[in-house]
Parts: sequence; C-alpha cells; structure tokens
Amino acid sequence: MKEYTIAIELGSSKIVAIAGSRDDKGTLTVEAIEEESVTNIIKRGCVQNIEDVYSYVKRLKTKLENRLSPAKITATYVGIGGVSVFAEDKTTSKTFHEDSIITQAHVDKLKEECRALVSSATDVLDIVPVKYIIDGSAVENPIGATGTNIEVHYKVLTAKPVLRRNIYRSFVERLHLNIAGHLPTALTTANVVLTDDERALGCVLVDFGAETTTVSIYKNNALVWLETLPMGGRNITRDIASLNLIDNEAEHLKIASGMAKGFKSENNVRLKFEGDGMVEIDLAKLSSVVEARSEEIMANVEEQIKRAGLSRKDLTAGVIVVGGAAKLRGWMDLLEERVGMKARFATLRKDIQVVEKERSRVNDYLQAVGLLYAAQEVCTKAVAPIFSEDSEDTEEVKEPETPKTETDLPPKTGLLQKIRKKFNNFINEGETEEEKNED
Repeated sequence: MKEYTIAIELGSSKIVAIAGSRDDKGTLTVEAIEEESVTNIIKRGCVQNIEDVYSYVKRLKTKLENRLSPAKITATYVGIGGVSVFAEDKTTSKTFHEDSIITQAHVDKLKEECRALVSSATDVLDIVPVKYIIDGSAVENPIGATGTNIEVHYKVLTAKPVLRRNIYRSFVERLHLNIAGHLPTALTTANVVLTDDERALGCVLVDFGAETTTVSIYKNNALVWLETLPMGGRNITRDIASLNLIDNEAEHLKIASGMAKGFKSENNVRLKFEGDGMVEIDLAKLSSVVEARSEEIMANVEEQIKRAGLSRKDLTAGVIVVGGAAKLRGWMDLLEERVGMKARFATLRKDIQVVEKERSRVNDYLQAVGLLYAAQEVCTKAVAPIFSEDSEDTEEVKEPETPKTETDLPPKTGLLQKIRKKFNNFINEGETEEEKNED
C-alpha cells in the first residue's frame, strides 16, 4: 500500500490539510488537498478556540482518509507562523590551537551552542545559518576548509510556547492525532517557491495573509531578515465594511470589485447581496479605501527592507508574492510602484509533482505544499477493510471444530450404517443370529 505524509496549515481564514507521497528517488507528489473556511478561531497564527479547531481538523482528516483509503492517518506535520514567531540573531565561534580542518562535527557543535543561547521560555522552531566566517573571511561551505577560528551567524526562529501548546490540545488531546513535527511556515514556503538564483541574487518573499503579512528577505543564498506584520487582507475588509456593509458583504465586494490601484469613477454601482435588497456603493470611494490600506501594508514591507540594511539594488530578483489576499486587482502594480522592484506571483517549483485533479488549484495552497515538502516521516498506516455480516463478498469464518469421538457422531442410516455395524460386530464378537436374519 502507498505510504503518505500529511501536513496541516492553520490559517486565519482557512485550515488546509494536504497529503503526499514520495517515490524511490524522493520526488514528492501532492495527492490530495482539502480545506475548511474558518473565522475567529485562529488569530494571527495562534489557536484561539481549541474545540472548534478540533472539529475542523477532524473533518479534514476524514476527507483525506476517504480519498486515501484504505490508509488511515495517524500523525501530521503542523505549520507554525504568525506574529508570535520571531527571528533572533545569534553568533557562536570556536578557536583551534592550530590550523585545523573544519568538520561536520564542529558545525553541529556550534549549532547546539547556539541553541543553548536561546531563552528556555521560548520554543526553538529552527536554527538557520546565515554566514560562516573562517579567519576573517566569509565562506559559503565551511566543511573541509582550514583555519584557526570559525564564527557562525544564525537566524534562530522561536515562538511563544502557547502556539505549540494549543495545537497539542486540539490535535493530540482531543483528536488523538499525533504531531510528527512543528514547521516554520515562512521557511517551508520559501523552499517551494524561490529559485536558487533568486536566493543568491537577493529577493523579498511576501506572504500576504488574512491577518498577517510575513516578509522574508534572502541574499547570497541565506535568510537575512524575517518579520511578520500584524496586518493583512482582513484589514481591507474592515475598511470596506465602514461603507455601511456587514463583514460578509464587505469580503464579497473586496473579491468581486475591489481594486488596489487604478480604479477611478464618479459613478456608483448598485449591488444585491443574498437575502438583502440593493445596496448602492460609490466605486471611487471603495477604490480609495482599498488603495489607502494596501499602500499602508506595502509601506511596511518597504520598511522591512530598510531595517534589514538593504536597498532595492541589493535585491535584484525582486519581490515574490504568495497569499490569497494579494489577488486584488492592481495589487502587483501598486506593489512594484511602492517598493521600486519588479514583482511576481509565486509558483510551485517544477520538481514537485501534482495529481491532475489538484493541479489547477495548487498555487492557491503553496504554504501547505511547503509544509508537505519539508515533511519526511510517513503519517499513515494500512487498515484492512471491514465488511458487514450481510455483505455478499464476505465469507463466514468458523472456528475449527474439535474432532468427535465415535459416540459423538450422529446416528447413520441406510446401507452405510449396516455395513459399518456388521464390520464392527465382526471384529468384536462376530455376527449375531439377528444380523444374519436381517440379511
């Protein structure tokens, strides 16, 4: 039976469950994607309502198992993100008594020393090397190099313990679903959308979500900056709702008619929402509201570049955007104008296979695919099919019978009985007169 890895992305607007398999060469194939829309149960990456998250994840688990049958899901990887995830700068070093060859053991020990520098009050999600310096010179790969001193600069991704604790309560305590690993979504997403050239030349990865916007900056093949901003697509929805609309109507209008840039009109439009009468919307005012909030978010993205000590000249690969909230018409044009760099929507790297029925929508779930790509352990087990008693395909299984003695056998009739009786009497006593008369 095929074995699968499972990953779940906990977003503020939707929870996504994804399943994949790997062939003998390790190539990942995305086998199934399921999602559930949610509201107000996950806030900026943190589970707020344990019972509701349990219910949605249970439903997603059932959906996936129906598609992967007869496999049963026993564990899952879970993504961690949001404003409670931090990137800290740490440095460790080692001096040798003489010129020495740097080994993997040296690098591993320095990484463990880095972990010891992090406060025990936080959870360490990952430790990412940014720069290796040997005897004052930066090197890309220290293994095999020689020197008397090595210094390593790291980005340490940490999270508040409440993130992992609330996930445990929903998944393990309530659903009895084991957690194979907690993965930082910002890093795993970058692994499936950025090319080697983009990482080397310098680029900005912007994950524009419902309640947060995560900015990751790469240069010289290393992560040099990571920050999550407490603003996203829902801020735009709330601004639209200020035009005398309820949240559901505002979200619908944002998707159907919202433009981040370029729509100017003095005409109004009359819209009809389900269950309501006609509502008149000033499109020029709508555009102004959406554009103002979009520009605020983009100004904060630009600020992260400055805080990283970089300029647009250092990031020649431009901006790569993921997240459904960035699908507003004119969003990419406004982003290019605001940060002064070319921008593109992220696409899935070509060495990841996708089954045909998932292909058309896989780019809407790049964060979940990133989690799946990082997952390594098998998360399913084979389960034999169970048949009902009245199933035509089921054969009744009987316990083996204990061999019966001669006295336990039912009485026999007819010729066979007579022959057997005569034979037994012949052996034991010989034929009686009564038996002779019977013949």
